[in-house]
Amino acid sequence: MRRCHGDLHLANLCLLDGRPTLFDAIEFSERIGSIDTLYDLAFLVMDLEHRGLRSLANLVLGRYLAMTEDHYGLAALPLFLSVRAAVRCHVSALAATRQAEPNEVARLASEAGAYLALARRSLKAQPAALIAVGGLSGTGKTTLARILAPRYGALPGALHLRSDEIRKRLCGATPETRLPPKAYRPDVTAHVYARLTELAGIALAAGRTVVADAVFADPGERAALATVAARAKVPFAGLWLDAPQDVAAARIETRSGDASDATPAVLDAQSALDTGDIAGDIAWARIDAGRTPTECAEKAAQALAAAGIRPADSPDGSR
Repeated sequence: MRRCHGDLHLANLCLLDGRPTLFDAIEFSERIGSIDTLYDLAFLVMDLEHRGLRSLANLVLGRYLAMTEDHYGLAALPLFLSVRAAVRCHVSALAATRQAEPNEVARLASEAGAYLALARRSLKAQPAALIAVGGLSGTGKTTLARILAPRYGALPGALHLRSDEIRKRLCGATPETRLPPKAYRPDVTAHVYARLTELAGIALAAGRTVVADAVFADPGERAALATVAARAKVPFAGLWLDAPQDVAAARIETRSGDASDATPAVLDAQSALDTGDIAGDIAWARIDAGRTPTECAEKAAQALAAAGIRPADSPDGSR
């Protein structure tokens, strides 16, 4: 709970000098403007969904959680989204009654109906699942995770848990801050994976699908994640991405402003690791990640379907 914007839909946002800038906050009442921070963000997430921008809604929510670790709030998210959509429904419906132009009345009435449908859809539960995306650096784990996350689970899609972001959070750094080598000691990495599995469990308990994005080179790390799914009684599937080392190294070289600190030298070191028998991990499927992101996503969807994990219902067919 803190002093928030209070009315954080897209009509109160603009790009000013290239930066998203908020305006028209609730300033007339300290009591009304002081609310739960996730409830404030839910207005933006809801409005992005309303405008057909689910991938952005998913990305915004994931970024907020990576920075705050407010994951226990996920249990309240369906209610928050529904209330926010109902507010916009009310505003549009009331505005329609004050219009003289028939076309504007029809537009506002249609908008009110769309917001009401979204308010109802926000409360609709979707089957939860745990999806792991593993592989060495540069194989495209985060790219695939970001494609998959909006397609699975309750809106605005699955929670994308990225080990790189969790490590930065544990070290008190922003996602794009480069960490020193000591932040990659084995004991720190063990803490990162423990926190990832903990957050996955919290999200699953809240009914959210999770996409866990990490190297998962150690068989124990893969087993721990499968155990989280078993405890939550949800389906689990792992996707292991394979890419030629030169392709992975080239991808690493082109990164900028990313949470990953991997370098081609890190990739070389990872290539020498004993990852165990991934093919023997029954729930894990190997995917040729030398292909385009679209082709990888298609193969991933097939593997997930084989594991009983299917895209969420979508009224507009976008998923």
